[in-house]
Amino acid sequence: MPIEPNIAGERADRAPVGDVQARPGMLSYKPVGAILAGLSVLRYMAAASGPLPLSRITRDLDLNPSTCLNILRTLANENYLIFDPQSKLYAMGLGVLELVSGALAQGGDMRSVRAVTDMIATTEGVTVTLWRRVQRDRMMLVLESLPTGMSIKMNVGQRLPLLVGAAGRLMAGFSALTEEELSEQYRSIRLGQSQSFREFMQEVETARERGWATDEGHYTVGASSVAVPVLNERNEAIYAFTATMFSAQYSLERAKQLANELQRPASLLSSALPYM
Repeated sequence: MPIEPNIAGERADRAPVGDVQARPGMLSYKPVGAILAGLSVLRYMAAASGPLPLSRITRDLDLNPSTCLNILRTLANENYLIFDPQSKLYAMGLGVLELVSGALAQGGDMRSVRAVTDMIATTEGVTVTLWRRVQRDRMMLVLESLPTGMSIKMNVGQRLPLLVGAAGRLMAGFSALTEEELSEQYRSIRLGQSQSFREFMQEVETARERGWATDEGHYTVGASSVAVPVLNERNEAIYAFTATMFSAQYSLERAKQLANELQRPASLLSSALPYM
């Protein structure tokens, strides 16, 4: 059903108010078309695999072109979207992360999570990141803590294939994806160091058994990672904390130590999940 936002004189109330089903405990309300349209754009962009033009967004959401343009410009101005004037493409911005941080604060205080990841990064000399699964085959970086001195730098907001690195082994091991689906995704990944799908699945099984995972340079040559999951009520990994280091810094004994350290921010985030 097309969404008809109440912008520039357009009607947003064609459906009778009585047709709106309020959630339990909520009073009856009249939906605001502009808000519904804005939310539909954000959900659509969050699920997109990459930047998109106005024409594609307008067509897929069945919005009036001028209305859609106004929504996109507003969201870009508020940092919820990014607009590239050269390519004329829109992509998700970092403003959404502020909302996530606010939700986390209700149950686990995101500042407490960052304080722990910053401390681990500084004391251990590794890059600590938090990845969130955002699509069937993608995860997004939502937090980064860097050590002092030389480090492996990543960009908050960047997306990677779901199955890469130590975090990817957890996303595979704690998920509802079938082995066929995992195989399909794995074949599409460009690895820095060759590894068969069978070997990958053996590491996935090991990660599932011990509750943490490692990747010794398979995704990026010269970089190794250790990760622990944050599970939801269905025992699915929807987040993963990762410690990434130069391969010369890696050893199995150190991996165990880092996995233990990462359990602290994972526990804080886990306590916030019911509020998200």
